[in-house]
Amino acid sequence: MQAIPALAWLPFGLLGLSIASTGLAIAADGRPAFLRHLWLVLLGLAISAGLAAGVLRPVAGASIAALLAFSWLATRHGKAAVRVLLTLLALLLALALAVHAVPGYDNPLLLKDVQLSASSAPYTLYANFDKGVVGLVLLVFFCHRAGSWRDFAAAWRSQALVFAGLLAGVLGVGWAIGFVHPDFKLSPFLPLFAVVNLLFVCVAEEAFFRGVIQGQLAHYGDALAVAVSGLLFGAAHLAGGWQIGVLASLAGLGYALLYARTRRIEIAIAAHFLLNLVHFIAFTYPRAG
Repeated sequence: MQAIPALAWLPFGLLGLSIASTGLAIAADGRPAFLRHLWLVLLGLAISAGLAAGVLRPVAGASIAALLAFSWLATRHGKAAVRVLLTLLALLLALALAVHAVPGYDNPLLLKDVQLSASSAPYTLYANFDKGVVGLVLLVFFCHRAGSWRDFAAAWRSQALVFAGLLAGVLGVGWAIGFVHPDFKLSPFLPLFAVVNLLFVCVAEEAFFRGVIQGQLAHYGDALAVAVSGLLFGAAHLAGGWQIGVLASLAGLGYALLYARTRRIEIAIAAHFLLNLVHFIAFTYPRAG
């Protein structure tokens, strides 16, 4: 594990709390109204801590402010054409942030070329503030949410068989094409992987592909929205090779189907995270060596 100054952890901890705090809003009945805006307070603190720690530079704050403005206006402007334009601007800026094309972010390297088991390829892990912000902002402004934790639990139970099929299908195909093979392990890096993957990967990718892309295309029918959202998710992973492109397409179609069936982004996020978690624990990760 790479040595990271203690102060550099603070902005990521605050950003993670900001993302996690969005879940309080769906259980906010009878609770103080400020819970609905706690995420914004924590985001402000995370940005301030990032500037103080040197993880962020002022230009990063400007890009975050722009993403917030585009997203807020896109969901509130009265004219449909203007909403479409603002949504497109938010989407393009979110994509640029997610692929680290916007300057001002010094994302720390957490793990470098770690071999999780003898038969696994080396694994590298970054903490990406820019991608985390994308997930947070898109989650707040664009995603259909569960109405309560009880609502989330009921929706998850209703889709348990769909998720089981998704899990078996993706990992089964991965095994069949030689991308992974069974390799049970409880790595000391599991807690770090779980937190970073959930808050800084799964939330961002599901909010982007399901919350924005699928959400906008759903006006033209769920079949089109599911197909485009899922296949674009696969295309985004093609840089890792055809195998991961195929597996990501299958997974993306599954996440998109779950979102279409439940209209709750938390279901897609949970499915994405749990599939990644099972992959990490029970199979060669990130792939067979």
